[in-house]
Amino acid sequence: MVILMDRYDVLVVGGGIAGSVGARFCAEYGLDTLLIEKDEVPRHKCCSGIQFPYFERLVGSKIPRNKLCKNELYKVQMVTPDDEIMDAKMDMLNFWRSTFDHWLNEEAERYGAEFRDSTELVDFRKQNGGWTCKLKDQDGDRKIYSKYLMAADGGYSQIRKKLRPGDFGQESTGAAINLYFRGDQGELDDNTLYMIHKKEFSTLMFSWIYRKDEDWIIGTGADHDPMGHLERFYKYVLDNYGIDGKIVKKKGFSSTQNDNLWLGRDNLLFIGDSAGLVDLYRGVGMDAGALSARFGARAIHEAEEKNGKAAVDRYRSHMSRIVKQKIKHDKIQRKRYASDETLKKSLSKGTLMKDGIKLILFQKINKILPPEKMVLLPP
Repeated sequence: MVILMDRYDVLVVGGGIAGSVGARFCAEYGLDTLLIEKDEVPRHKCCSGIQFPYFERLVGSKIPRNKLCKNELYKVQMVTPDDEIMDAKMDMLNFWRSTFDHWLNEEAERYGAEFRDSTELVDFRKQNGGWTCKLKDQDGDRKIYSKYLMAADGGYSQIRKKLRPGDFGQESTGAAINLYFRGDQGELDDNTLYMIHKKEFSTLMFSWIYRKDEDWIIGTGADHDPMGHLERFYKYVLDNYGIDGKIVKKKGFSSTQNDNLWLGRDNLLFIGDSAGLVDLYRGVGMDAGALSARFGARAIHEAEEKNGKAAVDRYRSHMSRIVKQKIKHDKIQRKRYASDETLKKSLSKGTLMKDGIKLILFQKINKILPPEKMVLLPP
């Protein structure tokens, strides 16, 4: 049985960071906003859950201490392909995505958005300048009408797949896998993020080790044979850090989305991973997701306030700097991982020192910039 529901200004699909921030700011602009998440919350997500402190300003609220992991991260140890070790101090936010995303869901509600979990978008079509959307929840199917549609449904975006099936391939373009380890931590330090740059363990970016509460996260990513790369990396960790215990869980994710950006059309905006904003050079996408959500909400607000320029055109204009950075970083990362030699060259002491100075400088600059003007780090 199909039940007609109320009309909304904005339907946001996906209750992760991008979707929750987008819904929160749409509601702050006075737009009647519905945020839906297909899973029951809180829900696990295989993600680093590590960010720079400026991330708080991007999401719009100070993060309560009880939403962060008990152990803080404020040191980085980088291992180069030649086994050189470089240590640095760096303040980071450390959180479980299940806890953090659920808090953002509640923040969106606190600012006036309506939130429904266990609710899936099963179909949508253009009608009367907006979107008629068929939703499915525990009570069955229902229809709503929304003037704007904001897609935040991740790298597997079903919305994007329906509109642009050519943006997806038949096989995975890359996978990341985390092992959750408990036991004797050996020489590992509770407050350090370990970044191991070796192509034998990862063909996409660095491999990682860090602690979240009782668990040590040991993970890597590859564009082929991810399990083989992970097995080699886990053996490396056992041999080099003296840990002794057991793996209590293994989680991963992959994507068939091709390496291309698309921000949407007309009054349909793509934000976060669904837009293709993951940046392997920086190793993160959460901040780009939050910033794209703010720009998406702003573009819709401006389109409502002023006639003429469509929301997606305003959104593209706001996002131009972020898109340029992403395209630039993709080129750097492809060149960096072309061979062992190019990877070693990119991690020379001189290059890393220069990058470290830039990072410190932009961390200071970000403290005085408004959120929409912030530089996504590392720059």
